[in-house]
Amino acid sequence: MSKGISPARGAALLAAAVLLFALFAYLLFPTGRIDTVIARLLEPQGLTLSPPVHKTILPGLAWDNLLLSSGQGPLVSCDRLQLRPLLLPLLLARAVISGKAAFGSGKMELDYALNGREALDFTADDIKLSEIPFFKSVLGATSSGVFWSRGKLLRDAKGLNGEFKLEVRQLGFSGVKLGSFPLPDAEGLKTQGMIRVVDGQARLESLTLEGDGIYMRLSGDLPSGANAGVTPLNMTLEIMPKAEFIEKQKLVFLLLVKFMTSPGVYKLPIRGTLLKPVIL
Repeated sequence: MSKGISPARGAALLAAAVLLFALFAYLLFPTGRIDTVIARLLEPQGLTLSPPVHKTILPGLAWDNLLLSSGQGPLVSCDRLQLRPLLLPLLLARAVISGKAAFGSGKMELDYALNGREALDFTADDIKLSEIPFFKSVLGATSSGVFWSRGKLLRDAKGLNGEFKLEVRQLGFSGVKLGSFPLPDAEGLKTQGMIRVVDGQARLESLTLEGDGIYMRLSGDLPSGANAGVTPLNMTLEIMPKAEFIEKQKLVFLLLVKFMTSPGVYKLPIRGTLLKPVIL
């Protein structure tokens, strides 16, 4: 009497069949369609992504010398961005996309699961703000500092929940302008903060910037999702400078005097959008 196929062998055969199907679909699917879909998603926000995507040796997609731009100019650039499905979780019926981006000596990595409770695991290390063109193109600023972050998101019936820790070592900026109002120049700031996500809604709980003669705190709702670039901002920047700091930048604080809520405390409402932030 012939023996039937064991459960373990059946599972292995099923996994092999799924992997082969995914491989053939990957080989036959044209990258031009992917570029078209991305372009359609970015176009309503006035964004473009270049160069075209290409396939990698292992199943995956990559962009070399990636550049995300708007009508204002370049926003984000990286040496390489790679996305690929993780094959081992597929054997456990979980679909996980791994992403890696290289920014010179810095890097950003994430694993995003399309199903299951553990949704996102994110890390960023040694990313130099001076190499991110957003600050110059959107804020008109010269910036310095090294960015670090860690974060996790879990999924439940109401959406995604979790938090991201943020830190910038030796933050400095000059020439920042939000609409018609400038911000004071600062150097050597100690910067820490946290983004909290509750039921899919992201909020910057508090980003503190502390340096010689000045203390600032930025907080508010953060835009997220496919239309983040054009979603209205609702944030507040509090500036608490010492008298000697104000003395060095008198003109800036004269322009901000309408936002003074008490002696030495300025509370600035930041509106507009991520790509065109303004102080109102």
